[in-house]
Amino acid sequence: MEEKNCKLLFEYLRDILYDPKVKMLDVNELDEPYQKLGLGLNYLERAVKEMKAYSAALSKGDLSGFTPSRENFLCENLKNIHANLNHLTWQAKQVAKGDYSQTVSYLGEFSEAFNTMTKQLREREMILERKAEAEKRHAEMAESYNQLLMELIARSEEEILVTSLDGQEVFYCNRAVDVKKRGIYRICMEQTARIADGEHGQLESYEWDWEAEDSEDRFYRIMYQQKREHKKIYQEEMGSTPEKG
Repeated sequence: MEEKNCKLLFEYLRDILYDPKVKMLDVNELDEPYQKLGLGLNYLERAVKEMKAYSAALSKGDLSGFTPSRENFLCENLKNIHANLNHLTWQAKQVAKGDYSQTVSYLGEFSEAFNTMTKQLREREMILERKAEAEKRHAEMAESYNQLLMELIARSEEEILVTSLDGQEVFYCNRAVDVKKRGIYRICMEQTARIADGEHGQLESYEWDWEAEDSEDRFYRIMYQQKREHKKIYQEEMGSTPEKG
């Protein structure tokens, strides 16, 4: 009698630990002194089954799926892990929204890695904010300087002309004149072509200036500047020659 009961209980306990599909023990198959132990193993079987299902869900990142019963003592630590993962998920969402003040203190080495990450993100955000503010101030200052320069150019008595490198497009002229009908425009384009075909044509950045006279006996100072992206020609009228006697 004792051997039969011990065999049933041992095989049932082995199935609980190793068999994914456990057939619940019928305590009526046990003799009366062993039935209470059989009931205890039935409870253990249910608790282990819940623990396996719970741990499987957590291992897959499923935090809103299976939940064990409150009286299952085997799942206490898993419940703590579940609560920590829920809170960590919320913190990660806050970090994604830009809240880099989040810290973790309950997950050992992971806490150190998380806190280092948020610290670095916070520092980078501060650097980017400072750069953005500096660029904004620089843009505002440049805009002010540009407005001042345009105002000075507009009031200048000299002719100031800005063209494309090939001279086909006039970007700016401070006088309401048809610059392409002026002799100085032709002179400027010819000189520009010679420079472009010469040694300066191979350089990425250079500048020069010279004086020229147009068909109406007016003298000009021509300033030319070429850079990698900006290629412009500046012309300034210097004055007219005295009338020839």
